[in-house]
Amino acid sequence: MIVPPYLKKGDKVILVSPAKRLQSGLTQGISTLESWGLKVVLGEHVFSESDLFAGTDSERLSDLQSGLDDPNIKAVIMARGGYGTTRILDDLDFSGFKKSPKWICGFSDVTVLLQRLVNEKVQAIHSTVGVLIGKAEHSESDESLKKALFGDGISYSFKTTEENRSGIALGSIVGGNLSMICNSIGTSSEVNTNGKILFLEDVGEYLYHLDRMLVQLKRAGKFDQLVGLIIGKFSSMKDHQDTFGLMTEEVINYHLSEFDFPIAHGF
Repeated sequence: MIVPPYLKKGDKVILVSPAKRLQSGLTQGISTLESWGLKVVLGEHVFSESDLFAGTDSERLSDLQSGLDDPNIKAVIMARGGYGTTRILDDLDFSGFKKSPKWICGFSDVTVLLQRLVNEKVQAIHSTVGVLIGKAEHSESDESLKKALFGDGISYSFKTTEENRSGIALGSIVGGNLSMICNSIGTSSEVNTNGKILFLEDVGEYLYHLDRMLVQLKRAGKFDQLVGLIIGKFSSMKDHQDTFGLMTEEVINYHLSEFDFPIAHGF
């Protein structure tokens, strides 16, 4: 894997919006990044609007491509998640980026871009985004992003739960948003889980959707050679009027009971 250069004070980073239009400002995020000693620039269309999206497909593509190509930009940080990155992903040109790799950071919808980079053999960072950076309730996420960007050591601890399956796993971490991982099967962003630790998160899904997506991953063989599974936050999960009958952790453990790799819930 190619490891992009770690950042140092004075480096330039860019905030871009490749997906959903912004519904809040970036002032706190910019101030926080600047407090780290970074110079922050904004994509030309970061505040644009076109229907649901942060500008037209061509505008969002142009901003993201500029961030990838500019050798003076050392990290590209997504302004927010949402939906829209898949609409422009296959039109990106990675040739300039691979000559001068940099850190690409974001989560949710941006999972497809992060995984495409992994398939290009370049490390990326599943992280907080511009609209959340600088908010007190997200300070832990800010700190982990800062450490990742500047190459400082990171260690994690979390409270165990009864649903956890203990064990030891060693491997590269892949994954991100479960919906986008399923959506990417058969594409350039398809996740390769062989010998890997898979990380999953999602928001606002119905429990039976979660069940369906796990079945899809199982049928696609994504758990067959997995060495470990990290379950991030599945927030705002919903049930149907015809109740599904199982909660999030129960759905996950039901489908993974036949496998023996360790599972870390509540990460």
